[in-house]
Amino acid sequence: MKKSIFFFLFFLLSISIFGCATRMVSISSPYFTKIENEYYYLSITPLSANERHCGFRLILKNKTTKTMILDWNKTYYIHNNERKGSFVFDGVDYENRNNSKRPEKIRAWDIFIKTIWPTVLASGERNQWTQMPMEPGRQGVEVTIVLDGKIFTEKLNVQMSILEK
Repeated sequence: MKKSIFFFLFFLLSISIFGCATRMVSISSPYFTKIENEYYYLSITPLSANERHCGFRLILKNKTTKTMILDWNKTYYIHNNERKGSFVFDGVDYENRNNSKRPEKIRAWDIFIKTIWPTVLASGERNQWTQMPMEPGRQGVEVTIVLDGKIFTEKLNVQMSILEK
């Protein structure tokens, strides 16, 4: 009796650890990417849902004494060096995802952090939308920043790969 209970517990533990089927997970190389100069620090980090990357955490630090603008209408999702649309984020209804968005003002010395999702990978309706995972390849963000009348355009990319787990 003890042997059968031990075998049954071992069997349940094995299934819970190893599972019955493989699943796909995505990895990025590098883990995050950044650009820094005397005016700003800018970085993106891929974000996962169900072990697949589907969005980014964007960080922009203003290193000046002036207010800078992040122009969402000239900020793009990049896949394999091609623009594939814009982004959705908190406060954007699904049905308005392709409409123009208000620029973000980042005051002197402030740090701006936002979770952004590629519009082309969003599906749903009204306030309820889900995000499809990113495919393998170069994924990134082309960001447009305006500071004191000067326009800065920066591209940040990571390499996405899919692994069976």
